[in-house]
Amino acid sequence: MAMAVVIPALNEEATLGGCLESVGPLDGLDVVVVDGGSEDSTCELARRAGANVVTSPPGRGPQLNLGADSTVAGRLLFLHADCRLPSGWRPAVETALDDERVSLACFRLRTLSSATSEPSWVRRWWLKVFDLRSHGLGLPYGDQAYAVRREIFDRVGRFPDIPLMEDVIFARSCLQFGKLMRLPLEVQTTARRAEKRPLTTSLIFTFFPTLHRLGVAPETLARWYGNVR
Repeated sequence: MAMAVVIPALNEEATLGGCLESVGPLDGLDVVVVDGGSEDSTCELARRAGANVVTSPPGRGPQLNLGADSTVAGRLLFLHADCRLPSGWRPAVETALDDERVSLACFRLRTLSSATSEPSWVRRWWLKVFDLRSHGLGLPYGDQAYAVRREIFDRVGRFPDIPLMEDVIFARSCLQFGKLMRLPLEVQTTARRAEKRPLTTSLIFTFFPTLHRLGVAPETLARWYGNVR
């Protein structure tokens, strides 16, 4: 069954090239970059790499949904523009989605320092602790890359149009129709946002899902979070 990689983007010229390179050969693979109004060379870079570029108002949920609507592939991998897929990602995803008991597959996460010099041991330790959440502590986040069959995507009602937590809500909805499989491979991302506010970011990833389940509105969480891009 055909597969598509859907990548929402907004001013990601610095990271999108590495992301697209990690996808690998496009044989039998549809790559859709959904641009939310970039003012840099994001769209040009994506087209040069062979991706199908569609435009959308900014907002990760609507961008992901438009990307899924822009392909007829029966299997979808939703990938952040600042993430890089591991070697061997495609057969791992295919095998996971071949299992009808699996409704959602994702990767583990490895967060790399954005510093040009060697990070201190404190920062290296913090990044390792930061990544522990991807090994089974709660629901996965979108930066772990979500792989799903289209019928599951349609049954859960797609990604919600909210300013934050759309990934967690989507993952929770998928689990109504099967199990989650965490693949033993690591998606790489940079700590470019987290390093600006390390303590705040750690608290956000730890407590925001619980706060949301307790009834705190996504709009309120988004205000606390600041710029989600």
